Amino acid sequence: MRKYVRQLKSVQENYIPPIEKIHSLLLHEGEMSPNEFAKYGGKRASVLLKAIDDGTPIETVSGTFPLTWISNSDKSKLKTAIGGEVKDYSLAFKGGSRFKPIVQNKDGEQFTVKQIVKNKMFGGQGASGEPKGADWEDIITHHYNDIIGKPRHDPNATAAVESKWDDFDEIGKKIAKNFLEVVGSSGMVQYGAGKSSSNLSDFWKNPAKGVKGGTDGTPKTDMYNSDYQISLKKAGGSQLASGGQSETLSTFYAALKHFSTDKASMSVIDEVMSAIQNNFEKLATSYSKGDLEKIAKDKKKQGKLSDNDKTALEQYIKTEEFHKKMNNELVPKLDNITNSAQFKEWLVFEAMSGYSKFKEQKAISSVCVEFNANNGSITKFIEVTPSGKASGLSGSPIVSGKIKKVAGGVKIYAAWKSSGGNPYSTLRVSSYGEDGEYNNTTLAGCIRKTIEEDKISQALLKEETEQLDEFKFIGKAFNRIKGMGKNALLWVKNLITKILKAVVNALAKIKKMGEKLFEGLFAFLGVTVNPTVSVPNEIEGFVSIWLVFHN
Repeated sequence: MRKYVRQLKSVQENYIPPIEKIHSLLLHEGEMSPNEFAKYGGKRASVLLKAIDDGTPIETVSGTFPLTWISNSDKSKLKTAIGGEVKDYSLAFKGGSRFKPIVQNKDGEQFTVKQIVKNKMFGGQGASGEPKGADWEDIITHHYNDIIGKPRHDPNATAAVESKWDDFDEIGKKIAKNFLEVVGSSGMVQYGAGKSSSNLSDFWKNPAKGVKGGTDGTPKTDMYNSDYQISLKKAGGSQLASGGQSETLSTFYAALKHFSTDKASMSVIDEVMSAIQNNFEKLATSYSKGDLEKIAKDKKKQGKLSDNDKTALEQYIKTEEFHKKMNNELVPKLDNITNSAQFKEWLVFEAMSGYSKFKEQKAISSVCVEFNANNGSITKFIEVTPSGKASGLSGSPIVSGKIKKVAGGVKIYAAWKSSGGNPYSTLRVSSYGEDGEYNNTTLAGCIRKTIEEDKISQALLKEETEQLDEFKFIGKAFNRIKGMGKNALLWVKNLITKILKAVVNALAKIKKMGEKLFEGLFAFLGVTVNPTVSVPNEIEGFVSIWLVFHN
């Protein structure tokens, strides 16, 4: 029985100091594996083969010394695996399901591949000898041009590869060959235009009045030929950092600009504008004559408003109840815009292309490409334009079918809010245009113009027109009419009717503002937007907006 017990659990167990356990763990985390050797087309496998052939000392868990193959068969299997899949490397390193000893030192101590330490020789311990994003662009561009018979078409890319990346030739050739199959055979150039904000369009920096736009001038295009402007990403690489709120706002307004002139969007716009008009009319007339009189007399309803000049109409307009109703009824109508299929399509188009972002057309991408740096395959080819070609960026852009499909998975939370906590406070500032004329595409402009054209109000308070804001002006006129024994509420009713007519005209004018339509509509409503976007994982790494990723 003792024999069998010992097989299950030793009578004596050796003590292992904690420091040695930690050391062992660290080594384990830095060990080599089939996955590591498969990277970059087997580059690290080639390093191992050469080091053994040259007698270069290799670090193991037991020390650093030259190694030799236990069996030439394993060496042959590793050579054959180079450029293949992870499973091909496993055949050289394993016996059945377990890792087997494949190399030994001069003393005959044998080691599995997992006992070889991942040091700088194999890309570990902070090794800097692996390509980054721009380096891969150089590598692919250089080898692509070689394959099509145009060596040094991009001399800068070639110089970069020859000086630093010649040991990535094999995987570079594989990727380039696969690129040739999808982007044609015209000469390639690595764009490398830098991140200067001078690259940005005026629109991007200031997409709407009072809106601070994006400042990141990093081009969307990483490399290009005569047919394609390519945004490049390495599969499994880190996703692009969010561009932040300013980049999101610029992208959002750019999508609105496209949406406002897209014929397919007109039905959505008409529906929203009609809803806003109808609801405004409903809210503006929701109080009866009796309600107005009650508000004027009821000190409790007047709240903290103690100015004797504030009248029934002013109390109605200025109450929190009115603003709550206005926001609850009108502002959510804008969600019909951001939830529409067309708007989402334009948002994705802008986020992936940078169409409205850059001064130079070359900086705008027409296709997004993802590649696998281990086997050289093209893992994603997402057309931004209908054909993915740069020619589709000229004139009025058209969204590709692929973008339309992807956009179906986009979710937008617009976070509409009233500026300064009071819709009217923002509007009053913009009552006058730059030319000194009334801005009759704002609510305040509509009211001011109506007041100025009203003969009764002008007769009573002509000298105060410029000194008072719109509602204080109406309030004083209301009080004076009451003092004269006239029907002040009838005058208010007639004035509201005129204001509503002006509102209708203003909305009609806003609808004709083209690309500025939504800037005008937001100004009319006195709202600002702080959007957050959720996009499918399929396009992660190709967008730089304030977002959350989901499947």
